[in-house]
Amino acid sequence: MPARMARLRTGLTLAVMLATACAASTRPAPETAAAAAEPPAVDPAETTDATDDDLEDEDGEVEATSELPAPPEPPSPCPPDMVLVADAVGPDGEPLRFCIDKYEASVVEIGPDGVERPHPHYLPVDGRTVRAVSVPGVFPQAFISEVQAEEACMASGKRLCSYAEWKTACMGPSKTTYPYGDTRQPGVCHDNGKSAVAAVFGFHRLADPVAMPPRKASSGKAKSDRTAKATRPAHVVKGKAAQAKRERPTRTAAKGEPASKKRTRSSRSDDAVAKKQRTSGKTGKKSTSTKSSSKKNASIAKRTPAKSSSRPQSVEPSVWTQLNDPRLGQVEGAVARTGSHEACVNGYGVVDMVGNLHEWVKTDPSSPRGMFAGGYFLDTTINGEGCNYRTTAHAHDYHDYSTGFRCCADATE
Repeated sequence: MPARMARLRTGLTLAVMLATACAASTRPAPETAAAAAEPPAVDPAETTDATDDDLEDEDGEVEATSELPAPPEPPSPCPPDMVLVADAVGPDGEPLRFCIDKYEASVVEIGPDGVERPHPHYLPVDGRTVRAVSVPGVFPQAFISEVQAEEACMASGKRLCSYAEWKTACMGPSKTTYPYGDTRQPGVCHDNGKSAVAAVFGFHRLADPVAMPPRKASSGKAKSDRTAKATRPAHVVKGKAAQAKRERPTRTAAKGEPASKKRTRSSRSDDAVAKKQRTSGKTGKKSTSTKSSSKKNASIAKRTPAKSSSRPQSVEPSVWTQLNDPRLGQVEGAVARTGSHEACVNGYGVVDMVGNLHEWVKTDPSSPRGMFAGGYFLDTTINGEGCNYRTTAHAHDYHDYSTGFRCCADATE
């Protein structure tokens, strides 16, 4: 009996030990359970999209990122073909802020059907409906009057520049005599071109009665001076010196004038001399172009043709015809394309304001004469140096092969 009880206790002990061992083998280790409870790590490089919740900080505000688009640029105060002249002071100390054409103006013709077509720069715009444009690489419009230039600007929503605006823009923010500096550098601007008059008509001087007041009896000394000038050697043309006197070809004589005259002026300076002569005279005729602003706007809205320029009474018909001969605008080496003289620019970025073509500016229509500035392709000094150059000898409706323009406009805020 005691032996039997001993075997029973031994069996129970073994059973308890076996059960305990089985339970221990099925319970996970503490480290394994903790590792299973942690979420897997995420590589930031593998993240492709972020939600609005991901961009919010602790205060619930969206955080800024470098991928946000840049704010739009403010609108330009000037049209694309113009540059801004801001914080400027005019010749009389007045503050100025305005837009001005970057290039000398050319024009397009508006047909009866409203379609715009190119207009040859060497033809007057008399009787044509035109609109001013400012583009590089083209020949600017010559043969245009102040009245016609103003209307062409208005047709493009612009206006003709005042002299104060024109001179301020020409001198640039540095206020220099020339766009590039205070000292003239021949050829930087187009101021030493070819003589169109000599190329077309073959004589060295165009006598222009518009600026030829009756001469007083000259003294012997003055006569001898003129004789000396007449016999001086001719200017070098294309590298070949023409040292002999040259005669002006016979042409149809005007009233009271001999059929032929000898001319021995320099072929280089003939146009410049003619321009100087024209600027010293009087036109003797008032402009008939005065209109109210509202009437002009209505005229442009109806696309009325440009006014035909009338010949000033003091200009002989033959001279007027010669000065407006279309061939003068087609001489190679005379007028240049806009922007072709890249160094003729100032700090504002305005191009070709000295030389190439005279540029009409807005003047009082009640005055008998208008004004153009800047000189042209043969002269930028006779009537003032560079940006100070201005001619006031011609009527508002006068034009010839050397007269051009550019437009201005009010700058937006």
